[in-house]
Order: sequence, then C-alpha cells, then structure tokens
Amino acid sequence: MKAGLSKRLWRYRYALLSALAIAGCGVSAYFLFFKPQIPECRAVLRSTDQLPGQLMQRVLLVSVVPEGARSVTLLLSGSFFDGDTRYTIERAMIMDYQRQGSNYTLRRKEAVRKPQDNLDNEALNRRLPMSAPLIHWRIEKIDERHYLFSGNHAPLFVCTTAS
Repeated sequence: MKAGLSKRLWRYRYALLSALAIAGCGVSAYFLFFKPQIPECRAVLRSTDQLPGQLMQRVLLVSVVPEGARSVTLLLSGSFFDGDTRYTIERAMIMDYQRQGSNYTLRRKEAVRKPQDNLDNEALNRRLPMSAPLIHWRIEKIDERHYLFSGNHAPLFVCTTAS
C-alpha cells in the first residue's frame, strides 16, 4: 500500500511541483497587484488659525478608504468655523496612487462635494486639501493599529485602524 502511494507520488512529482509553483505565483500576484497597500484608517484633525482680527478653526474627520489595488478614497467630514460662522464640510476625494517603499504619490481623479457641504467661500476652500492635484505622503507603521502620515516636511496626522 505504501509502495503504491510512493510510486504514484514519484510518477506525478512534476505535476505536483508545477501545481505548487502555480499556487505560489498566484498568492504572490495577489499580494503584489490586488491587495490594497494603504491602510484603512481614520484620524481627527483640529487646527486653529489666528489672523489679525479673525479666528478660524477647522475640525475634520479624515477617513482613508482603499478602493482596490491602486486607488484610495479620502472622506472629509467636519466643521469649519470662521469667527462665529459655522460651515459644514462633507467631501470625498478619489485618488490613484503609486508606491515606492513607504512613499506614496497620490493623483486626484475626482473631487466630490456632497449636498450637505455649505462652504462656498473660495478663500476658505483653499485651506482644505481638496484643490491639490498631487499629494506626497510617507506612511509609517507605528504599531498594530496606528500609522503616521507625513508630508514632505512635517507629520500630518496619526491614523487609527479599526482592528
């Protein structure tokens, strides 16, 4: 019985090795081409700008949602305070990206303003990251749940994953 099994394994060894090699190539292709490389996470950004005679505050929830292997959606929702005036921000940026190590170059495909968004002032709109056609990020893993997103010169935010 054992000799028969051994003979069959020996006879079909090339077919078994070929099947294992194809399975290994398939797993490698999945991790290289189909698995998202940017983590799905969220961060809260709070910034205050004091101009002469004017105070501007911005509180945003930034959600980074990978959409396939080379696409990501940035969801921005929050409030913008210009003195006593409150504006609601609800936007989505759909971007393609290229990765080189831990450096990411994101190119804007589409910027969507949702109906709840009521920030119409162009000077205030320029203070949001919606007009940039190209964004450079460096994403570093801090621990299992936290990622540091940095720009060219300084850290931008720490993003937290759900699990």
